[in-house]
Amino acid sequence: MNTLELDNKLNAMIIAGKSVEALRTMYAEDVVAQENEDPERVGRDAWVQAREQMESKTKKFSARVLANAASGDTSFSEWVYDIELEGMGAMHIAQVAVRRWKDGKVARERFYHK
Repeated sequence: MNTLELDNKLNAMIIAGKSVEALRTMYAEDVVAQENEDPERVGRDAWVQAREQMESKTKKFSARVLANAASGDTSFSEWVYDIELEGMGAMHIAQVAVRRWKDGKVARERFYHK
């Protein structure tokens, strides 16, 4: 599977509400991920735990990809999310995800959003 195909597969899992499964199957065990300028989070288990915690508070979830592309081992996806979290209310998030792939798994990911 090429990088764009991998990105499409991962994006489809997220849209279908299968984020935790996607993390477990499509991310390297030692993945490094970062949101904006926040400190990097290292390790798939840390991301799974954070995602499970978020999903336990999710009342509504909608996501769509506006565009995506790949070059070499890097993919880019532009997203729009509408999420409602218990205790936080409704949020509209515009985000770009940049993923670096190695051996068919996400090795590094960075999110840019407001």
